[in-house]
Formats: sequence, C-alpha cells, structure tokens
Amino acid sequence: MKHVKLLFLSLVISMMTVALVACGSEPQVVTETVEVVKEVEVVKEVEVVKTETVTETVEVEVEVEAARERREIIFAGLDWTSVMVQNGVASYIVEHGYGYPVSSVPGSTVPLFQGLIKGDVDINMEVWLPNQNEAWDKGTKNGQVIGVGKSLADNWQSTFVVHQHTLDANPGLVKATDLLEYHHLFTEPDSGGKGVLVGCIAGWACRGVNEAQIEVLGLSDVIELRDPGSQAGLFASIGAAGDKGTDWLGYMWGPTQPDIDYDLVVLEQDPAEDCGGEPKLGCSFGLAEVLVAVHATMLEDAPDVVSFLNKYSWPAEYQLPAEAWYNDNKDKSEYKDDPGEAVAEWFLTEHDGWEAWLTEEAVENIHHHLEHDH
Repeated sequence: MKHVKLLFLSLVISMMTVALVACGSEPQVVTETVEVVKEVEVVKEVEVVKTETVTETVEVEVEVEAARERREIIFAGLDWTSVMVQNGVASYIVEHGYGYPVSSVPGSTVPLFQGLIKGDVDINMEVWLPNQNEAWDKGTKNGQVIGVGKSLADNWQSTFVVHQHTLDANPGLVKATDLLEYHHLFTEPDSGGKGVLVGCIAGWACRGVNEAQIEVLGLSDVIELRDPGSQAGLFASIGAAGDKGTDWLGYMWGPTQPDIDYDLVVLEQDPAEDCGGEPKLGCSFGLAEVLVAVHATMLEDAPDVVSFLNKYSWPAEYQLPAEAWYNDNKDKSEYKDDPGEAVAEWFLTEHDGWEAWLTEEAVENIHHHLEHDH
C-alpha cells in the first residue's frame, strides 16, 4: 500500500468586504487562506510479463494500477488471409476475454510496420523475417517494437515458383538462373519477349526481395516483375495455370491453399546461409520466422494482453482449417459484415487449445460471450 498525501496549498477562499464610502473611496479586499490536507489510498500491484525477441526471452516487470482503464487496442489490418484470420481470433479474445475495445488500421506490410514503430498500431500478428529485417532491426533497436511470441509455424517462401507440369516438360529448368534460357515459357503478349514473374504486391516487404533477386541473379533483361494487385489475384493466377496446364512463374509461400491444391516446385537458389540470411543478396529466403510484435507501450497499458500473446501460437492445424472456413464463408450474408468475428467464433467453438493461452477469468468470459451471442 502506498499513501499519497495531496496537499492543496493553493486553495484559496476569498471573502470580500466592500465598503462604499463617500468621495469614491476604493473597495477593500480581505483574503483568508485555508490549508486542506486529504489522504487518498492508491492500490498498485506488480505484474510480470514475458516478452520474446528473435533471439531471447526477456522478463519485464510492469507496475500497473489495479483499477487502470482499458484503452483501445489497435491491430495492424494487413491484407492477406492468414493474418485476417489471426486478427479476428486475437481481437475477439482481447475484446471479449480481457475487456479492451479493439479496432484495426487497414494497409500493407511496410506502412503498417512504420505505424507500429510510431505507436499508431499496437499489435502486429504477422511480422515476417527475413522479409522485414531492416525495419525490424530499426524498431527493436530503438525499443519501440517488441517481439512477444510466435505467429505462424515456420513458412517456406520463394520468388521463383513453378508448377510441376512445367518441369516435367522442361527437365533442364532446375535453378532460378536457368530462366536465362527458359524465360520464353512465361512470356505474355504484352511483355516484349520477357518472361512474366507474378510477384509480391506493392507494399509487401517481399516485393523488395523479388526486385533485388531478379537483379542480382542477372535476370533483369529476361524477366518482368508484375504486381497481381492482391492475394486473391496471386492465388487466382496460380490456380488458372494449374487447372489449364499452362506455364506460370511467380512468388509463393506455404502452407497455403494453392500449395495444397497444386503441385508447386521452388526453383533452386544458393542456400540462405551463403548470404548470411539476407535474401536480397540472391540466395533463397530460407524458412520464414513469423512473429507477433507489439508497441512498447503495451507492456504498461495492457500487460494481460501481452501475457496472452506470449502463450499464443497458430500452427498449421489451426491455420489451414480456419483459412478454409474463412474463405468459404466470408461473403455469405450472415458473415460478410464482420468475417473476422465470424471465423473467431467458429474457431473458439471448434477448438479448446486456445484456453491454455488465457487466464481462467478470460476463458470464462469467452465462453459466456459465445453462449450469449448464440
């Protein structure tokens, strides 16, 4: 217990006596100062929160008021399916389990990570490394961004992906550098004889990796990088080529639905270790480390949410069924207003592993809300 004495020395009670005397005499002011002392008890408690960086787990002690106000928590509204689903689940838990108002800011990787550094965003559910190495190093070095746990299981990704049927017909196409000879397989009527590579969307951090790899591997004269406009556009181009048996070249990652539905193959590049883990130098990406990160103010403002994120995980056995449900139902009339909340309710009803992430009170709150909402 800490006692705080609040001394109000400046409280002044003024009593004014005004005497009006003949010949316009001046008003007379009498001032009396009263000292008031008030005792107020403020209860504080200390909560220990673990934060995890890429290389280590750090314990941080955060002193919080027991009756602190729960402010709005803002999520990074990134524009691909896996993070839309994770945002739906995590924000549902934060709102209905822990009692915080929630919202999200829509956008792409680069601007939203800058928002996280500035504090305009509180939680980013998918920080992809090594794609965002430069921004990550900047944010964590200055202490604004803190990694608090794992997001997706380690994912593969590559700038140079093709269908197996393309390799079956062209056995000499093995490495990315073989595109110097085989680029003609991927030309389009408007590509001027260059092979078209369907890459990352502008605003995704991997776009810069696509551009750098094409240049470093000496493919700029034979490969044109094109923006699919959206994840849906990227997936549709893969599906169309897979269904028709035509040749397609582009960026892809997994596990994803196209990775499951079609026989995709990564063209060989030098291993990531040969470039010190920096794919912009022309080597493969290596396995992606996908993290959950928060702005530093969350440690004090919402330590219970940080504790939840410390325990959170989203393995493939959660990811793929949840994404499939989301894709199948997000446009239905009963769900389209808030498909994130809909997939959260589906996941939290169908699974119970999430209960290990939360306090007993938060678990009870979630179950109560799910029962009441239905």
